[in-house]
Amino acid sequence: MQDPQQAPDSAAPSASKRRPKPAQYGLLRAALLLACVGGTAVVGLSGMNFLSSRVEAYVPQRPAAATSSPQPSLLTARLNTQTPEGQLISAYQLLAKGEESQAFETVEALVKRQPDFSLAQLVYADLLLARSTPEAAAQALAGASEEQRERSQALRQEARLRLAALVERPPQDALPKELIGLPATVQHAIVVDTQKARLYLFQNRGQGMELVKDSYVSLGKAGVSKQMEGDQRTPLGVYQVGLRRDEAAARYGAAALPLNYPNEYDRMVGRGGSSIWLHGERAGSYARGPQSTDGCIVLSNDDMQFLADTVKARETPVLIFEHVDWVAKKDGKTPVDAQFESAFRQWQQARLQQDANALRGLYEPGLQRGSDSEAQRLAHNLARMQAHELPVQSLERLSVLPSQDLEPVMIVTYRELSALNPTPALKRQYWRQQEGRWRIIFDGVVS
Repeated sequence: MQDPQQAPDSAAPSASKRRPKPAQYGLLRAALLLACVGGTAVVGLSGMNFLSSRVEAYVPQRPAAATSSPQPSLLTARLNTQTPEGQLISAYQLLAKGEESQAFETVEALVKRQPDFSLAQLVYADLLLARSTPEAAAQALAGASEEQRERSQALRQEARLRLAALVERPPQDALPKELIGLPATVQHAIVVDTQKARLYLFQNRGQGMELVKDSYVSLGKAGVSKQMEGDQRTPLGVYQVGLRRDEAAARYGAAALPLNYPNEYDRMVGRGGSSIWLHGERAGSYARGPQSTDGCIVLSNDDMQFLADTVKARETPVLIFEHVDWVAKKDGKTPVDAQFESAFRQWQQARLQQDANALRGLYEPGLQRGSDSEAQRLAHNLARMQAHELPVQSLERLSVLPSQDLEPVMIVTYRELSALNPTPALKRQYWRQQEGRWRIIFDGVVS
């Protein structure tokens, strides 16, 4: 893991200096615009259009044409100002309205409350720097090292992503298409949009999934689409939360939830690596830049604590996509196609009836993994089924999720109650479609 990011040093005057008078606002904005890396300032939104056409200059926006689901603007979006992120963005709102003195007070209070929030420290340094003369501000910036500029650029990218998440909200009454139709047996689901550096937590409240909370996250230094150990990329695909790990708080912050990367499909197509976790920040850092981990998905400790206290191990799916396709709940159709449903029903019926011949055709031959699918074990179990020695009382399908991958893949989690064991077994299957035919490539107990 990379060391926590720190705000770049700034030759800034003391906070005890007087706040700027209204006549100095022009100078303040000019100095803020000087405080940029790569030509884009985050603080002082004046004249900058770094988010989208919805974020205009520092004057309030004119009302946009009415739509069925209008998006908020930076100035009108609702905030939870009890959180450090909400408090910081409220300062951006004040700056956009030209209320620099109140913005300064807001950021000053934030850095006292959360001194390890590097982005807040950067904004505070910029606002302090803006109180000096333009010449002093320019001199301070000219003296910044390359390392300081890189850190500053990462923090400013973090700000863009946090602000974009505020303005470009998910559509009302919509879900990621993969979550449409999930049964009540799936209590929670996590979706990560890597382009937006945003994690969405959903809860099933009886009428389908609902968005509960969304959080900024940091991802791999080299981006996404993990292929091998040490490539510093975050994997893409559908995974499951493992058993909570709290013993490494010094490194992983408030809590840690391992993911089952590489999953069984990853292994089949040759992807490698290990230790991809959802976890918090180490001591001394509230958050880090958007691409700053070795592949893990990192949240602030507050957000990670909430997540770990909420979701259920082994039964909470984590969907990691470069782009999330949101669809209206009322119009959405289950992503499970009819051919797969037919194949799954065949398997379920054959297993309940111990029909070895029917089951044999639903597994790909020569499989090397799985308590029920590894080739030798499968052959042994099928022989026992022919003798009616492996009866099951019930097979309860808990969830089925499609995976965006090289070919159509379905991941099924189910609970098996055997007549030979009073304790139900939690199991998972991976199916893939080749030449129009769905077959199982892994079937085994969830560890």
